[in-house]
Amino acid sequence: MKEIEFPTYRELLKDRRILYYINRADYFLERMGYTDHGIKHVGWVAEKARWLLMETVGDRRLSELAGVAGLLHDIGHIVSRHDHAQSGALLAYQLLKGKGYLDDDLTEITFAIGNHEEGTGEPATEVAAALVIADKSHVHRTRVRNKRNIREDIHDRVNYAVLYSNLEVDRSRKTIKLVLKIDTTISDLLDYFSIFQPRMEMCRRASEVLGFKFRLRINDTDL
Repeated sequence: MKEIEFPTYRELLKDRRILYYINRADYFLERMGYTDHGIKHVGWVAEKARWLLMETVGDRRLSELAGVAGLLHDIGHIVSRHDHAQSGALLAYQLLKGKGYLDDDLTEITFAIGNHEEGTGEPATEVAAALVIADKSHVHRTRVRNKRNIREDIHDRVNYAVLYSNLEVDRSRKTIKLVLKIDTTISDLLDYFSIFQPRMEMCRRASEVLGFKFRLRINDTDL
C-alpha cells in the first residue's frame, strides 16, 4: 500500500501550533458558555470521519483528509461563533500549507471545513460528507462543561441526557446509522429533535453523497 506523504490527523496532534489553535478556539467557546469543542470533540470527529470514509468509500487518501478536516473544523471559533466554518477553512489552509499537502488535498480540506455547518454548508464531496456526519453525530454528556446549566440550557440538557452515541455502517444495506441512548428523565426526546432536526437533515444529505442512507436509532428503536 502506498504511503501517505502528508501528516495524518494523528501526526498533527503532536504539532504544538495546531494544538494551540484548537485549544484557543475552545477557550473562547467556553467563555461564551458553549459545550466542549476542544481536543475531545475534534479528536472524536477526526477519528469518526476518517473511519466513516474508509467504511463507505474505501479511499485511504480521502479518509486521511477527512481526519485532518475533522481535527481542524472548529478553529474558526478564534474569530467568531458566526461563520466559523468559513473562517476556519481559511485558517486551516494557512496552518497546513507547506506541510506536504498537494493543492488538491488542501482544497478538499478547506471545502469540507467551510461546508460543515447547517444553514450555510453543502456537503457535496466525500470528505465534506464524512466530516458533517461525524460532527453532527457527536452528542454526549461528556461535552457538557457545567451540569448546573442543564435545566436552563437545552443544548446542555440534551447533551447531558445522551449516555451513548456511536455511528454504525451497514455496507450490505447501504446505511449509516447514528445510535443513541438517551435518559428521558433528563431530557425529553422532543428536545433532541427540536435542536438536532436540521443537523440530522444535513446528515441525510451527506450520506447520500457517500451513496448511503442515514438512519437513527434511539433507545433501541429505529426511527
